[in-house]
Amino acid sequence: MAGPTEMTAARDGRALFGAAAEATPAAGRTTSAIGAGERAGYRQPRLAFLLTHTAPGGAQELWRDLAAAFAKRGWAVDLCALYRTPEQTDPGDGRDWVCFAPDRPASFGDKLAMARSLGRYLRHARPDAVVSALPLANVLGPLVGRFASPATRFITSHHTPVQTHNRALDALDGVVGTQPNVAAVVGVSRAVCDSLAGKPWRYRAKRATILNALPPEVEERLEMLRAARQGRPRARRLVATGRLAAQKNYGVLIRALAHMPDVELAIVGSGPDREQLEALAAERGVASQVAFMGQRGRREALDILAAGDVFVQPSLFEGHSLGLIEAAKLGLPLVVSDVPVQVEGVTGPEGERCGIVVGAHDDEGLAREVRALLDDPKAYEAWASRASLLGAAARFETMVEGYETLVRAALGARSPQHSKT
Repeated sequence: MAGPTEMTAARDGRALFGAAAEATPAAGRTTSAIGAGERAGYRQPRLAFLLTHTAPGGAQELWRDLAAAFAKRGWAVDLCALYRTPEQTDPGDGRDWVCFAPDRPASFGDKLAMARSLGRYLRHARPDAVVSALPLANVLGPLVGRFASPATRFITSHHTPVQTHNRALDALDGVVGTQPNVAAVVGVSRAVCDSLAGKPWRYRAKRATILNALPPEVEERLEMLRAARQGRPRARRLVATGRLAAQKNYGVLIRALAHMPDVELAIVGSGPDREQLEALAAERGVASQVAFMGQRGRREALDILAAGDVFVQPSLFEGHSLGLIEAAKLGLPLVVSDVPVQVEGVTGPEGERCGIVVGAHDDEGLAREVRALLDDPKAYEAWASRASLLGAAARFETMVEGYETLVRAALGARSPQHSKT
C-alpha cells in the first residue's frame, strides 16, 4: 500500500501511481490516452512531455502544443510536470497536468517524495519515451528513469543557453546526458546548441537543433489579427511579452521611455519583478506611459500584442522566443537586444537581418531606434516586411516532425500503431 504522503497526492489527483496504479495500468492518465487496444493486451507507444513546473512560460506552451500535435498523430500522450505552481499554463484539450508534487518542494523529504512519485509514474505508465524541458526535469527524469523504467528513452531539451542555468544542475546535466537512456539533446536554437560545447563528447554527439514554432490555431488567430491591423493608424505603442523577471531586462525598456515621452508601453506577463519595475517607472517619471497587463490567456495576450506598433524584447537571454515569433507573424517591427540568441532569432533563413538589434543595456540607443521606426513610415514598413518574412519561416509541422524523428529514432523507428505489450 502507498504511504500517507503518496495517498495524499493520489487523492489530490496529482500522482495516481500507488497501489491503485498497479491494479489499473491507466491510473493517472488523461482519459483520451487510454485506448481500447490497451484493454485488449495491446498498447499505443506512449510519450510523456515533462517539465519542471506548470508556471506560465514559453516552454510550457510549447510542450502543451507538442503534446496535442503528437496526440493527433496517433500517439498516447501525457503532459507532466514535477510540481504545480499557483499560476499555471492551461494544459488544453481537456487534460490536466500529471504532477508529482502539489507545489515546489522545499525540504529534502519533499524532494525525495517527488522523485519517488515520478518513479512510480515511470514504472506503472511505462512511457516509451519522455521529452523533457527545463533543467531540473532534464536531470531528474533520466536519473529516476534509469532505475524505475530502464526501457524508457529520454529526449532532453534546452530552451536557454546552459550558462544561464543553476551551476549544480548544469554540471549534473552534463553527467546525466551521457547515460544510454538519453537518446538526444535538443537545443531550440543554434546558439543554445552551441552553449553545450563544454559538455562531454558523448553528450555533444546527441545534440540536435529544432526551432520553435506556433500551432495552427494560433497562426490562424494571428492571421486574422494581422488582417484587422491593415490600415489602422499607428498609436506609438510598444508591446513586450514575458515574465517580469531579470532575464527579460525590462528595466532598460522603462528607462528608454524617459527619452520617448509620447510613446506608450504595454507589458504582458507576471513575475517577481513587478513591484521593482513599477517603482522604477515612478522614479523615472514614466508610470503613466507603462501598462503592466499581468498574466493573460493566450488569446487575450495575442490581442494585446496585435494592438501594439513595435515589439520590443531587450532580454539578457532567450532560447527561441515564441513571443518574437508571434510578433513577426503579425508583421510588427522587431527590436531586440544584441545577445547571440536574439541576433539569431531575428536572422532570416537566408541570413538576412529581420529585426533591429540594440545593446542590451543601451536605453538611449533603444529609444533612438524606436523613435526612428515610429517617425519614418518607410522605415516602419520596411522592417514590418522583414519581420513578416521571419514569421513565415517558422513552421509548426517542421518542428513537430523534428521531435517525432528523434522519438522514432529513440524507439527504433517504431510506428505509432498498437503494438504488443
